[in-house]
Amino acid sequence: MKSAIIINIGDELLSGHTVNTNASFISLKLYNAGIITSEIRVLPDTEDALLDIIAEVVGNFSTIIISGGLGPTHDDKTKSILCKFFGSELKFNDEIWDNIRSLFANRNIKISEINKEQALFPHNAKPLNNIYGTAPGIHYSAKGSEIFALPGVPTEMKAMITGHVLPFLVKSNKNYIVFRDINTYNIPESTLYEILSSYKEFPFGTEIAFLPKGYGVTVRIKAMGTDKELITHKVDSAVKIISSRIGNNIIGYNIEEPALRVYEILSERALTISFAESCTGGLVSKKITDIPGSSRVFKEGFITYSNDSKFKQLSVNPVTLSQNGAVSYETVDEMLDGLLAVTEADIVCAISGIAGPDGGTPEKPVGTIYIGCALRKNNKRTVKLHSVLGDRMSIRERSANKLFIQVIELLTK
Repeated sequence: MKSAIIINIGDELLSGHTVNTNASFISLKLYNAGIITSEIRVLPDTEDALLDIIAEVVGNFSTIIISGGLGPTHDDKTKSILCKFFGSELKFNDEIWDNIRSLFANRNIKISEINKEQALFPHNAKPLNNIYGTAPGIHYSAKGSEIFALPGVPTEMKAMITGHVLPFLVKSNKNYIVFRDINTYNIPESTLYEILSSYKEFPFGTEIAFLPKGYGVTVRIKAMGTDKELITHKVDSAVKIISSRIGNNIIGYNIEEPALRVYEILSERALTISFAESCTGGLVSKKITDIPGSSRVFKEGFITYSNDSKFKQLSVNPVTLSQNGAVSYETVDEMLDGLLAVTEADIVCAISGIAGPDGGTPEKPVGTIYIGCALRKNNKRTVKLHSVLGDRMSIRERSANKLFIQVIELLTK
């Protein structure tokens, strides 16, 4: 029997109007619990499509997670289709109704009669309490399969996965997956593979994957088995070996983004940081403030998008702007001076560039980015030119990540 399948329901997913973030969240949570997702399917809001796939997967997958189609409106058909397949009789559930009434009362919202339908629940299934919405999750067990039907609303689905589904699955799962990420930069995937594969012990008793990111390549080391201590030792040993081969190009371990590593370093050293952004328009500040607890390290951010704002907020010399342009070494260098003058942060960073799709020239094409970082204590600073490829959104994203990597280099190299 295959391990797990995720079934997402919704015409909006198929049309592209809604990004299917539910699938990635569920599969990652299952993976971390030692459960491999074998397939992900996306279905339209039709009865036949869901009936057909339920008949196909029950008994063939140990874990079946259905997301979407639970709710009070006409297009929410999952509950009725599951009842039809499993021969369920809908019965009014007082506990579910009490939860729904409490939810509305806590939000000071008048309850609608249509919500009573949410308290009609299959008699041969187990309800999963929904702390953020009115539709309870549904849990069936049949033919060796555990079937979980969850709302498609991400906040509701996530709460049920972490609060109900994973605790149930972990109890019966005897397999473990242990993985570690080595986050690298400024080294191509092909070069990484060439370096590591030149050693006869590669892949060092583990599975190794190379995952390109917006800032570099993550080397993921993974092992599976029933002896958690043994596979953990294998992975840790492989991490040490690989790190010794590529150490100069490592920015961190097990991090999602360079901003997280910057936050870690600043927190460890009790340092603060401020930014001045032009082409990224606040994205750098957003990335750091997305991290809980960032107020301990982040002082302030300035969006100096126009030349006038660079002069008024950071005292960049108009002559510098006129002679060299906003996208130049000289301008970014003066932006750093301005930041040091107007903020008390220990580290200041400035960025200016051409994100496109227009605005480029033969001398300064789209993707030309200057990034500067300076330490207040010893005035150590770096101002670097970067050439970033991609569309406007990806150039801004990659430029923000390059800024954080430049901070890491300034503080650790």
